[in-house]
Amino acid sequence: MSCCPAKSHGFLDGSEYQSKGKVENIEGLPVYVVGEGEKCVIWNYDIYGFNGGRTRQHCDLLASHGYMVVLPDYYRGTFIEFSDPGLLDWIKKYPFTALQEDVNKAISFAKSRGAKVFGSVGTCWGSYVVLQLSSLPDFKAGVSIHPSHSKMAMALEEDEEALLSGITCKQLFLSAGNDHENCQVGGLAEKVLSDKLVLESFPDMIHGWSTRGDLANPDVKHDVDRAVKLYLRFFEDNLL
Repeated sequence: MSCCPAKSHGFLDGSEYQSKGKVENIEGLPVYVVGEGEKCVIWNYDIYGFNGGRTRQHCDLLASHGYMVVLPDYYRGTFIEFSDPGLLDWIKKYPFTALQEDVNKAISFAKSRGAKVFGSVGTCWGSYVVLQLSSLPDFKAGVSIHPSHSKMAMALEEDEEALLSGITCKQLFLSAGNDHENCQVGGLAEKVLSDKLVLESFPDMIHGWSTRGDLANPDVKHDVDRAVKLYLRFFEDNLL
């Protein structure tokens, strides 16, 4: 089992990008931090990890709109390909119980820098973390981009409906055309979350487009720009 659909964007080397923030070490947890302010977004990456794709570009862009953005490196510098036959075993290493200490460190770090209210973003694997964070009282908004939490829940033998039911704040799903049916219009997420959820479909995109799609393709560029506008407006409206 993969957390990504069979047809997904693969690894994109983002190493040439000049990041605007800096990496700090919090008691053994590397975090990328950029921006400042009382409103903080915890960004939760995909299976390509801390340096993969356009993750840091998104963090920097969000920070330029007045947010502190913290990107924890849960994988400690490693990553895995979605086609790797060992992916299921990899996924099983990261239930939320194994991530909780890192999450607590990231939140405490942000608070020490002045954060008072939190939102979260997750791409692919990271949407599983967004669902968990969105049950915490400090969190007021969550964004899941080409989400993979449905398959994560199956792999970890967790109850997806229970995960969704625990959410207490507004959610935005930006779902690719081949993402799991539970994350599509009329799916489980809409049924459980009801008016807590805004779901925007990207039917012409395949999983991973926002962070790993080729921006030389005008359709991908258009939908990446659309996704950015949607999550910026969503945080403006809900991270209060």
